[in-house]
Amino acid sequence: MKVAAVTITYNRLELTKRTIESFNEKTSVDYHLFVDNNSTDGTKEFLKDYDHILLEKNYGIAYAFREAVNKLEGYDYILKLDNDIETVTEDMIAKMIRFYENKMYYAVSPVDLNLDQAFAPASLGKSKIGDYKVKYVTHTGGAFQMIPFEICKSLCKEFRHLKYGDYMIGKYYRRHGCKPTYLLDLEMKHIGLNQSCSNYVL
Repeated sequence: MKVAAVTITYNRLELTKRTIESFNEKTSVDYHLFVDNNSTDGTKEFLKDYDHILLEKNYGIAYAFREAVNKLEGYDYILKLDNDIETVTEDMIAKMIRFYENKMYYAVSPVDLNLDQAFAPASLGKSKIGDYKVKYVTHTGGAFQMIPFEICKSLCKEFRHLKYGDYMIGKYYRRHGCKPTYLLDLEMKHIGLNQSCSNYVL
């Protein structure tokens, strides 16, 4: 199974560097594409060593994500990876891919160790699938989320749900038979300032 990662950047160069370093130390994907929303802090120059798209102004995360997804073909999954994430679990992507061998239709995320529970999505139940403990939710935060390629493409084409954020994205997934799910034994954490994070480090 082939996975392409998409990371959106805007003026958080040091966090972006830490995200990439942590991710590459712990796991890997087949392809990683960056989209920069016209950073002014050296991010654009840093991304010259990576496959990237440079936008002429800050169009926001949803537009930038759609631009990236529209350029991707031939993958089984797309990983949406924010640029303020520390990857905690070793070999995370391989473990997420093995989960999909259960032939179920999910958008899956690891647990965010820094999630402020006041912002936690509503739980729709828990179960065990194979060796995986899972929690079904209305939506995940989307900061480290693996999405089946075809529904990701469909979401970006429809766009309306994408531009209104995580809850509406989760609603779109569920409406199309794709369950937003946390894999409870896999972990990451936000390292940047975010309204849903209770313990961030700048």
